[in-house]
Amino acid sequence: HQLFEMLDRSQNFSEYSVRVSFLEIYNEELYDLLGPPFESQKLRIYEDTARRGSAFVHGLEELIVHNKNEVYSILERGAQRRQTATTLLNAQSSRSHTVFSVTV
Repeated sequence: HQLFEMLDRSQNFSEYSVRVSFLEIYNEELYDLLGPPFESQKLRIYEDTARRGSAFVHGLEELIVHNKNEVYSILERGAQRRQTATTLLNAQSSRSHTVFSVTV
C-alpha cells in the first residue's frame, strides 16, 4: 500500500517500474497463477548465481503494475486459479503454498 505512495514522492528523482508475479507450489509442482493455463510448460526453479541466496523461476509471468488497485486485482485473479483438493476436514481446502512477489 505504502510502496506506491513512496515511489510517487520520489518520482522526480528516479525512474522505476513495479512488477508482480504469483506462484503456486502444489504436489511438488510449480504453477504460474498469472500466466497461460496450467497445461503449458512446466516451470522450474533455479538458483540465481548473480544474487547470492536468491532463486528465480524460469518462464514465470511478471506483470507491470502502476498502482495498488492493479496489485489487488491481480492478486485476486491469481487466487481464483489456485488448486484445491478435498480433505476430511474441509470440502474445499487448498494444500498448496503461494508466493506473491513484488519487484521494483
